[in-house]
Amino acid sequence: MADFYSDFHGSFGLTAEQYFYKQVFDAFKANTENQTLPFFNKDLDKIPRELSTGKIINNENSIALEMIASKNGYKSNLWIYGDELNSLQKEVGNLYYKKGTQPALCLTKYFGATHLNEQDLNIAEGGSKKREQYLYNLDSLDEKSLQKVLKYYETPNQIDKNYTESNFKAFRQNIANVRNGGQSDELKNARERANLAGHQGGLDLRMLTQCHYYHNLGNAIGKPNAPSLGLHDVAERKCTEVSKQLIEKVSNGELSPHKAGLMLCTALNAGTEFQRISVAKGYNLENAKKIEELKVAEANRNKPYRRSGGVSY
Repeated sequence: MADFYSDFHGSFGLTAEQYFYKQVFDAFKANTENQTLPFFNKDLDKIPRELSTGKIINNENSIALEMIASKNGYKSNLWIYGDELNSLQKEVGNLYYKKGTQPALCLTKYFGATHLNEQDLNIAEGGSKKREQYLYNLDSLDEKSLQKVLKYYETPNQIDKNYTESNFKAFRQNIANVRNGGQSDELKNARERANLAGHQGGLDLRMLTQCHYYHNLGNAIGKPNAPSLGLHDVAERKCTEVSKQLIEKVSNGELSPHKAGLMLCTALNAGTEFQRISVAKGYNLENAKKIEELKVAEANRNKPYRRSGGVSY
């Protein structure tokens, strides 16, 4: 039986936030060196979600999860709390993760988007209910454990289908409105924030922001490999160049790994926000948030009833 520890226990004298940003940079560095940056990873064609609830994981946590998934060669973007896995073993039997598995630390914190009536929570209040929690990618489990988990949880594929169809419809309507003379202050402001976030530490990280935006947009509308989204060889080459510049600053001691990770998250999160507004009906993120919650609730209502000791269909 594996111990899927959930709470942060401290590491190398770093605080939880420092560890979080360091893990982002470490995975980013490995992906740059191995040419596996998630923006160009065709396997990661879905938005990161919690396996048990089907909820989207937004903002900085989604960046960490995708960087780690791409570094480890995971094809899944479904994640589950370590605390949930420990509890699940009491019902389905022993579970194990693959050799060399390193879970991703995520931070439970509110994202204060100015265009939301209520702040977004980066991850749902699941797992151990602690502020810092570890999540495991579905692909990090060994084959027998994977089958046990999938038998217990319905994967949120239907949620993804409904989500991408709704986004694609809203995205096309938004484009049509703009072409017909419609304006959106929300979209304009998001674009400006993305542009500003790309300038940090004497580096121009805008290409990273842009590639992250297109990657998220493709996944959000269900067309991850559409050539019209702008990811091509030139973009990949420029993205790799600026990535190496950031890594060099850390190697030279100009930046600590966790500060570089914070810079990355700031630049990429601006791309995430830009993408979310781009697919929101009328560029209103509050509408998108409500639609996503309805889709998740609808899918969860159709799940099989679960009781202690197994699954009842």
